[in-house]
Amino acid sequence: MSTPEETEARLRRLCERFLGTVRHSIELGMKLEETSSRDGVTVRMVHSERLVGNPWAGVVHGGPILALLDQTGGLAVACRLFPDYDITPTLDLRIDHLRRPEPGIDIMAWAECYRLTANVAFVRGCAYQGDRADPVSTYTATYMRLGLNKSMVKNR
Repeated sequence: MSTPEETEARLRRLCERFLGTVRHSIELGMKLEETSSRDGVTVRMVHSERLVGNPWAGVVHGGPILALLDQTGGLAVACRLFPDYDITPTLDLRIDHLRRPEPGIDIMAWAECYRLTANVAFVRGCAYQGDRADPVSTYTATYMRLGLNKSMVKNR
């Protein structure tokens, strides 16, 4: 039987492995900040000039922000399901860009899986710089649960 600390450490390793093997997570500079099976997950996207969409203003393009939020949402579902595992492709994602991100500053994303059914996971979250109460963007998303059988999980 694992202690809560050992379980959280295993969960963190799972999320780090996921971010470290998904090509767009690597290319966009995503790094795990915090993870919790109860409180959601936080991922940092390290600022890079490659992500800037408007070179005159130095502002990160909305595409990398969307990818960051989607990836963080997928991790939030994984955290909610842990120690079980499921493949959960994005069904729907709505993003509201509330303000432009400040140039040259990393962007954080936080997400929580607030409802889980047999077929769908419901997630909400935000992208922010510094203060999560002052988000750059907010989002809600749904992810399909593909219902992997236990024998597939044992062989991974």
